[in-house]
Amino acid sequence: MDRDRETASPGPGRSGVADGAALPGQRAPETASDAGPGVEPGVEPGGSESGGGESGGQGGLWLELLVHGIGGTTPEAMLDDPHLKQMTGDSMSGTYRRWPDQDAEQRVADYSGQAVLEAYSWAKLTSGAASRALWLLLLPFMFANLAHWMRPPGRDAGDTRGRSPYEALVKLVAVSLTVLLTGAACEIALDLAAWQCAADSACVAHHSWLVFALGGHGGWWGQPGRRLVVAALVPVAVLAGLGQLSRMTWSSYEMVRPMDAARPSEEPLEMEADGFWYGVAMVGRLRALHLTAGLLTVAWAVLVPVLAHDRTAGAGVGWVGVVLLVVLVVLGALLLVGLALGDDALPPRVQFWSAAGALVLVSLYGLWSRPGWAAAGMLPGAQRGFAALAAGQTALVLALGAVAWWMTRGQAPAAPGDPSLTIPGPVGARPADSGFGGANGAALRGLGGPVTAMLAIGLGGFFSSGAALFVAQRLAGTRPGPLAAPLLVWHASGVTLLVPALLVIAAVVGGGLVRRAKTLRPQVLSAYGEPSTMDSPRTGSIATALSGARLTESGAALIATLAGVAAVMLLASLVGSLATGQSLKAATHGDGMIVSRLGQTLQSLGGWLTSAMVVGLIGLGRSAYKSAATRRSVGMLWDIGTFWPRAAHPLAPPCYAERAVPDIEARMRSWLGADPQRRLVLSAHSQGTVLAAAALWQLDPATRGRVALLTYGSPLRRLYGRFFPAYMGPDQLGRLLRDVPRWDNLFRLTDPIGGPVRLPGPDTGSGPGSGNSGPDQPPFPDPLAFGRTDAHPILVPINGHSDYRSDPRFIEARNDLLEHLSTT
Repeated sequence: MDRDRETASPGPGRSGVADGAALPGQRAPETASDAGPGVEPGVEPGGSESGGGESGGQGGLWLELLVHGIGGTTPEAMLDDPHLKQMTGDSMSGTYRRWPDQDAEQRVADYSGQAVLEAYSWAKLTSGAASRALWLLLLPFMFANLAHWMRPPGRDAGDTRGRSPYEALVKLVAVSLTVLLTGAACEIALDLAAWQCAADSACVAHHSWLVFALGGHGGWWGQPGRRLVVAALVPVAVLAGLGQLSRMTWSSYEMVRPMDAARPSEEPLEMEADGFWYGVAMVGRLRALHLTAGLLTVAWAVLVPVLAHDRTAGAGVGWVGVVLLVVLVVLGALLLVGLALGDDALPPRVQFWSAAGALVLVSLYGLWSRPGWAAAGMLPGAQRGFAALAAGQTALVLALGAVAWWMTRGQAPAAPGDPSLTIPGPVGARPADSGFGGANGAALRGLGGPVTAMLAIGLGGFFSSGAALFVAQRLAGTRPGPLAAPLLVWHASGVTLLVPALLVIAAVVGGGLVRRAKTLRPQVLSAYGEPSTMDSPRTGSIATALSGARLTESGAALIATLAGVAAVMLLASLVGSLATGQSLKAATHGDGMIVSRLGQTLQSLGGWLTSAMVVGLIGLGRSAYKSAATRRSVGMLWDIGTFWPRAAHPLAPPCYAERAVPDIEARMRSWLGADPQRRLVLSAHSQGTVLAAAALWQLDPATRGRVALLTYGSPLRRLYGRFFPAYMGPDQLGRLLRDVPRWDNLFRLTDPIGGPVRLPGPDTGSGPGSGNSGPDQPPFPDPLAFGRTDAHPILVPINGHSDYRSDPRFIEARNDLLEHLSTT
């Protein structure tokens, strides 16, 4: 198919495309006669995009392996061809080539001066049916898992002090969230339904299902202990569902064994370690321990009220309850010690079955006949249990923050962003722009892990308290009815105050966006050579795109603010519930009309708002599968959250990288291993650059030295390097730069995700990609032209994070990289 080869210059100051620049899919010819009759310059018959120079420079074949980013890009879109051949993989992930290129290895001579294009597709690992939006309900678990990987770096490369206590504390925070989830299910099923509503004839009359399920009209199942045992099936079913879901994803992701091959052995980085992307043992162990914690929570919720009755009534079987209580305490202590120290006194499966056996014994104890026992008030132990859990979570986060601060103590503060970045345009004089990419160094001064852990706890409390209050309100209706544990009511009531807080945050962010766009308008006009007096919508669109791209740098402050709000809500709920022993509505009753009405309003709206937010969250997840724009924004956060292995919480959404990284690594090894003359360009966009870097870290230095890296729209430093500095900080990225023969990084200042990697490079010559500039190339102009030109009679779009490979400057950079490699 012929392509437009128009190269006429649009005139100075109007377009970012130089004379003679190639259009997408072409190589810029030296002269018009460089292309033969009927053949496009730089494109050989067969349809592959060209590279520069001889293929490989040593008679071998070049392969350009494309790795897409977020948004579910299809192989057809990556290769710009509907006729593809799958070369490796299965229905979930694999590599594809254009149909004419499937046997390129048998026709090496036909690809002289070219690189064979091959696309690796991993979109189905993170997409699928819209029902996957329900994974968003596990956000607290995902954030807890992220906190594990946000560990700050040591004072130097070999400093590992603080790592063990940091990881132990994160794992304890993670298991506390499992206990919180199970406790919330127990609160709803055992306290609200089986204990309070089933004992209230008016409540039973309006909810007939309680008659059958919980014996609300008396009979053998009418005793409170027996109702609790029946209701305990609900949290057990929740745990069983989570366990089965974790096991299904475990067998699909973590159990896929990586390729057995040589890996770095001399002082390897953590991400170079053998088995880093093979979490079958780790996730299996943690899943058994977390399910054990959940079963112990259910057993505790059943045992405490039954034992309290027996001790008060002087029942002869009270000693059985005491023995069972001791068993639960011992099993819980073994569990916590094993999680903290990583050394189990009992195998995890033994602990799980021991907890299951203890739950069965507690159930038999609860089923024992206790005539005359009537339920009254709230479930004994519920309020104290939630209060103890909240206090323990607060202490864990404070301890985690202290450890993280100690690990970063004495480190130099983060340097500001590179002041040399400018708004690119066709005019030479460009004002400096130091607001892009954020400061160098770890985000939140290395305290990102504790902040994220607090956010996980806040989200867990938000879901748990909101669900409990909503169910209590539905069971009560317009009549007095069941009351949730005071701490949960206080916490859910505080959600009402979260709404104005979110509105304030949105106003501050939006105001900053508008002010920054206004400040950038003169710079935009100057960069494109337009009169400073021009005031057009086009100027505003470009300035707004530049300003919006800098919102990413506000992410750390936004996370810290939300975590701070979550901490205030948790502490206020803990203090308020312990001080009054009542719900917010009851505590403010009689304190005057204004205070009383305020307390009643906050409590009434809390359950509704929480439910509305959860429904909205699920709706946002569903829309991400239908809207490309929503998928890009939501997908960025989701792909970051599910990139890392489940090292802290096994019930978190699965880690797609445990499939994708070994896939890319194995493809590079197998293709390069078949011929020592072959070379490979790993060409990655967006989140694909993170997968590409992770795969390169798994290669031995000799194989890594045959792979060039081309990244565009990369969040490697802007997001991963800042939030995960112990794994993708400057030292780790610097080693990658040292080992590969060439790394070029392309970005735009209008890109809200990608940016520079800011690595110094050795002085290896002149030209793009060499010298002390490191991998970063000059930012791409975006848009290519300000207004209408001969080359662009219709206004060109502002691409931001998209369509890098269709940008003429990309073709130039790619060809320059291949030409450079062909001479080495």
